[in-house]
Amino acid sequence: MNKSTKILALVAVLLGLAYWMLSKQPWRTVERGAADFSISDTNLVTKIFMANKQGQTVLLERTPQNQWLVNHSIVADEFKIKLLLGTLHDMQIQMPIPPSMHNTAIGILATQGIKTEIYAGDKILKTIYVGSETPDKTGTFMMLEGDEKTYSIHIPGFVGFLTPRFFLSEIKWRSKLIYDVKAEDIAELQIQYPTNPEESFTYNAASYLPGHTILNNAGNPMAVDTMQVHLLLHSFEQKYAEGFYDDSTYTKTERDSLFKLTPYCSIRLKQKNGAELNMALYNKPIGDKTKDRYDEKGNERTIDPEKFYAKLSTIEQIASVQEYAFRRILVKASMLKK
Repeated sequence: MNKSTKILALVAVLLGLAYWMLSKQPWRTVERGAADFSISDTNLVTKIFMANKQGQTVLLERTPQNQWLVNHSIVADEFKIKLLLGTLHDMQIQMPIPPSMHNTAIGILATQGIKTEIYAGDKILKTIYVGSETPDKTGTFMMLEGDEKTYSIHIPGFVGFLTPRFFLSEIKWRSKLIYDVKAEDIAELQIQYPTNPEESFTYNAASYLPGHTILNNAGNPMAVDTMQVHLLLHSFEQKYAEGFYDDSTYTKTERDSLFKLTPYCSIRLKQKNGAELNMALYNKPIGDKTKDRYDEKGNERTIDPEKFYAKLSTIEQIASVQEYAFRRILVKASMLKK
């Protein structure tokens, strides 16, 4: 073998070695462990801040009393908080996004991604960019801040994508709890039926004597069944809305139009500590999800007998309330009489 041939052979070997080393890229890409995106101890999490490119943001904070608040002041939905924390704990890397899809994944994260900062006190534990579902619909595009590599993230045993658990709508994070008042804390209760005023009445703890002094709509005392009053007053604990409608469902104009209608029922509850919560219930037209569409005569209903629209004094949006959940509250004067 002459000198030039030896040199060419050596160059070929070196090029092959260089190609093999570059393909491995040991100094550029650190293989991540399956749990690198997860939070092993979610009890340490005190704050979660999420934002997107459209300027939407939401802040979830844990108080010293272990209650979660939305944007500093609104009590959060405990179930949704637990679901999010459980997701942060359980999610794992399913696989790295292949090079052929890298630019697509980066584009999705750049335009649609939800930046999620997870804190323990003032320290950021992780910053994760959450994108949409992967093409096979079994994972979710995600990337850690400071990394250049994107991954498909999933929860083992769960089929589906995780993006719906990272949402930015304040009202969807709001607790659905409407009333949680003990009977002995009620100072005054007024229940009115505008289209059936003779069924309206007022209870006042300061003047109430068992069997007497619930006032009818005319302001006159009426004799009542003590047990029925007892049941009513004990019906304001753990009462939840079915949910809330955000602006994408009902605009402010549409809400204002609904609230100008005559309500089916209005409830004013004042506690002995001065707190007051008013609620008005409006009939809801039947819809595609109405189950009981026909009355006992076989006629199609126009009003949903199972649900109401609700206006609360503490929020501008419309709530949905189930008749079954509030049945013991929606009593009428004739039901309280002896």
